[in-house]
Amino acid sequence: MMNFIPKLVKAVDTRRSYRNFLPEELNSEDYEKVLNYIRDLKIPFDHNVDISLYLAPKKESIVYFKGPRHFTALFAPISILEQAKLGFIGELVVLFCESINLKTCWMGHYNKEVINRIVGNDLGKNNSKLLYCIIPIGYPNKSNSLIDSLSKKILSKKRKTVESFLHTDSLTEFHENIHNALELACKAPSAMNSQKWYYLIQKKGDKISIELSKPPGYQHIKWKYYDIDVGTAAAHIWLGLIAESYHPIVKLENINTNVVWTFLLSI
Repeated sequence: MMNFIPKLVKAVDTRRSYRNFLPEELNSEDYEKVLNYIRDLKIPFDHNVDISLYLAPKKESIVYFKGPRHFTALFAPISILEQAKLGFIGELVVLFCESINLKTCWMGHYNKEVINRIVGNDLGKNNSKLLYCIIPIGYPNKSNSLIDSLSKKILSKKRKTVESFLHTDSLTEFHENIHNALELACKAPSAMNSQKWYYLIQKKGDKISIELSKPPGYQHIKWKYYDIDVGTAAAHIWLGLIAESYHPIVKLENINTNVVWTFLLSI
């Protein structure tokens, strides 16, 4: 996993949700790369998230746009902590795909009839878990697409600054390396690019604590699993800290129905 960190960090700057794929399977080399990465993925916390790679039959529409043949499905227990972890894990897969020139798109809305038929056996095995999202994975269609062009124009807004995310109780002066990690989180995807989360930086003895959470009581108007989105930002922070040679302790808590991520750093 650690061998991939520089490529994953670089992929943060190039990734964006893609909606104009070639209707093709992954070639055998790319398929094995993605499969092996998912299999060997090391996560810095315990979790009950399952992620598997699937192939859709020809001419089966899994999403509302022209999709690729391959996709991952992400299952987790009905728990906001597991939702948050799912966002973290799925984003690491997205960034890996981007690093090998494959395109992706987080999808919470999809053709449930077709998807349930494809993942049916795993749905049975995971009867205590919910299929929250799929991530189509494939090759970009170079021809112009109205959907993709509009998506790029609407959702690829200028990102917010680190300072705009700081909690009112946060330190405002901290090491540049931490700032660099938080800048990566500013580039994390979220529903309709809403980016509703905050950073709380505090000194605790000989350590620095970085807290990440959505505002208390926040709920996106169309997407009820917003802790998944905050989990993608947490993945970006973790990658940024590792890239800056920190070894963060990662903790999650459910505080008043809000998932609070904490990254504890030695200084």
